[in-house]
Amino acid sequence: MKENTNIPKFVSVVIIALGCLDLVRGFLHTILLEYAAANIAGLDLSTSLASDLLQLMGSFGISNYLTGVMFILLGWKARPLALTMLGVTPLAYIVGVVGTKINSAPYAPSQADWGGMQPMMVYLVICAITFIAGVWVAQQREKKEI
Repeated sequence: MKENTNIPKFVSVVIIALGCLDLVRGFLHTILLEYAAANIAGLDLSTSLASDLLQLMGSFGISNYLTGVMFILLGWKARPLALTMLGVTPLAYIVGVVGTKINSAPYAPSQADWGGMQPMMVYLVICAITFIAGVWVAQQREKKEI
């Protein structure tokens, strides 16, 4: 794949860093699953639903491994796709949050702390800011070429 030189290198640096963070998140969601569920998410594991909750969190951890490796590879080998994924990622989370809110509306509100929510918001803001900055720099570089 031919590298688009108009896309700034900081896009690669940021997405590789986010990929490494996703690998850590995957580790927390799978290997340290019970600790993360009880102490970070604040889930009540004393209920009969504990196994279901852990299975769902573990499944999310598997996707963290996938996005971690994907982000690292995109940052390393395919900067144009890395830039695209930095824009798509917050949109995907917005769709997921809206879907979750709609489908959970008839149920009692969550009693969990969801301690990972604040770091996740920072992660998504970094994605969005890097995407916007990357597109802006690429457009400025293209204008200079004309």
